[in-house]
Amino acid sequence: MSLSEDTLRITKEMRDAYDSRVAAVGAMREAATQQLAELHVEHREMAAAQRAELQQFAETLRQTVATLIHDLDVERATLNAEQQRRLDAFTHAMRQDMATFLDERATERRAANASQRQSLDSFMSALRKRTSSFLADVHAARMAVHADQSSAQQAWQQFTTEMQSRRVGHPRPAALTEQRGNQTTKLRTPRGGKRQPKPSEE
Repeated sequence: MSLSEDTLRITKEMRDAYDSRVAAVGAMREAATQQLAELHVEHREMAAAQRAELQQFAETLRQTVATLIHDLDVERATLNAEQQRRLDAFTHAMRQDMATFLDERATERRAANASQRQSLDSFMSALRKRTSSFLADVHAARMAVHADQSSAQQAWQQFTTEMQSRRVGHPRPAALTEQRGNQTTKLRTPRGGKRQPKPSEE
């Protein structure tokens, strides 16, 4: 084979290889372009689906949160009502207990006052009785002392009269009266004391 033939063959093979390579690259570019287009479509569809799912999730979450908030509000209102009911019941019970306690203390205080008043009345009655008895005893003692003194004075007067009548010579009536008056004055001694007779009267 000549050089020209070899050259033609080689150039033809190189041309065919180039054309094959260009065709392959074109096919690859077309396949890549188509694949990218398909990926872009799939991406748009996936993004739209994800956006729809996200919107649905957000709406569901919003509804769930709203329901939860509503349930919490209802539960809080119920709890507040229950707490208020318990507080009212506790306050009412405490008010009743306090009223009962105050009534019992008032009853006990009235009973104690009545008992003290009764004890005081009994003490005052006993004191009045003892005082009356003491005063009666004192009066009786004074009367007894007075009667005893009167008896003693009468006995002494009788004695002095008798002794004067036995003496020799009788004093004048005026002098005798004065002497009796002096003797009567001397017989009046302090209450509870003893009279000591003078030697001239013995």
